[in-house]
Amino acid sequence: MTGALNRIVRTMYAGEYRRFLAPCDVRRVQMDYLGDLLQKNAGTVYGRRYGFGQIRDYRRFARTVPLTTYEDYAPYIERIADGGQGILTAEPVRLLEPTSGSSGGRKLIPYTASLQAEFQRGIRPWLCDLYTRIPGVCDGMSYWSITPVTQGKEFTPGGIPIGFEDDAAYFGRIEQKLMRRIFAVDGSVKFTKDMAHFWEETAAQLLRCNALSLISVWNPTYLTILCDYIREHAHALARRVPECRMRLRHAQENRFDRVFPALRVISCWADGSAAEDVPAIRARFPGVYLQPKGLLATECFVSFPLVGEEGSRLCLRSHFFEFRSLATGRIVTADRLHPGVYELIVTTGGGFYRYCIGDVIEVLETDPAHPPLIRFLRRSGITSDLCGEKLTEDFVRGVCLSLGLEQHFCLLAPEGRRYCLYTTADLPDSALDAALREGYHYQYCRELGQLQCAHVIRVTGDPDKAYLARLTAEGMRLGDIKPAYLSRLDGWKKWLCP
Repeated sequence: MTGALNRIVRTMYAGEYRRFLAPCDVRRVQMDYLGDLLQKNAGTVYGRRYGFGQIRDYRRFARTVPLTTYEDYAPYIERIADGGQGILTAEPVRLLEPTSGSSGGRKLIPYTASLQAEFQRGIRPWLCDLYTRIPGVCDGMSYWSITPVTQGKEFTPGGIPIGFEDDAAYFGRIEQKLMRRIFAVDGSVKFTKDMAHFWEETAAQLLRCNALSLISVWNPTYLTILCDYIREHAHALARRVPECRMRLRHAQENRFDRVFPALRVISCWADGSAAEDVPAIRARFPGVYLQPKGLLATECFVSFPLVGEEGSRLCLRSHFFEFRSLATGRIVTADRLHPGVYELIVTTGGGFYRYCIGDVIEVLETDPAHPPLIRFLRRSGITSDLCGEKLTEDFVRGVCLSLGLEQHFCLLAPEGRRYCLYTTADLPDSALDAALREGYHYQYCRELGQLQCAHVIRVTGDPDKAYLARLTAEGMRLGDIKPAYLSRLDGWKKWLCP
């Protein structure tokens, strides 16, 4: 039955898949999308403010509509949350999906029918490609990571739901019914009483699945934590799921390819900082195809990978894309791209226009008749600046690598008037401080006495799990938490050194 349902899904998605692979006019596809979106939303509060109705070409769009960040939308989203209509989009907001950056602080992203359809234009060809080109994927069930909500269902003052009920909601209505029968773990685990119960229920349902063929998660550490939970609680899980006793013996040996012998594909982040967590996945699942995810965010669906390609293809029909060159500062459209490094800017059917999402990508290949091939490099916005030291994620990552800490957990965060490095490694404070002093602004602040000597705090236990626990407790979705070397939050000691 599962195989038949998967093949129905593959057939439903085949048209979108063929359209994506077919040659197209990149510029025409993007400009048609932009023109339709502006016309549809010309009468909104935002559209009237920036004259959407008078925009006839990209040049005027770029001249009259400003570049934006989330803070620019906060007052509009407050009005939407209170029940306002026609604020950012002409169509109603179905729900507000919570998200956050690595520095904390919850944001609410408006979801409309158009934005949901734009996500589906990426999900459909990606899944069809996997189902078509990887033997065995169609024969089994799938696990898509689920974000737990321990506080219960939320609504805004205007009655708008906060958050999807479950991950199947990203699909269309017909597919939702099919997917809920294909998913190895049902959406009930989302509304769990606490994290311990969440991991237990997730593990038990996965073990009951005799034909798990696809795992799709975001952060690779999420999967290693889940595997470690199964290994460490193997005896208790064997009592609960006695038919899995033999497979649980393999879990104690860390051979999860034998725990889930039908598994064919693992999809997870594997670019940027996440690349360093991939070897731990490969060690637990030797021989299983690991496919790096494309670039996705709560706000938009940017790209997805095709089997056999390095990098991911820009999802041209999902949104309107602009790219700001880090070399020149010039902003170009998808049809004017050349290989290089760019910051991504998106315009979507959810009501975000020229939105600087904060992701830096590398363009690997361009073709006027096919979507550009790109690769995620890093987040551009994670910085910490207590008194002018201007520490960035890239710089801190380089410091950790220069100190030989690439195999260790590392998180640098402010604490009072100095920085603390939480790590599983043994390292003297002086070595850390000397490496940070290679940064001009940090060195200057140290000389002025604005910053005290950096401090190393040795962590034990499972710091990856503790890192996720804090950020989810403070409102972030598991799917939004990217591995990081730098945090602007203080107070990490009580989480990492309980």
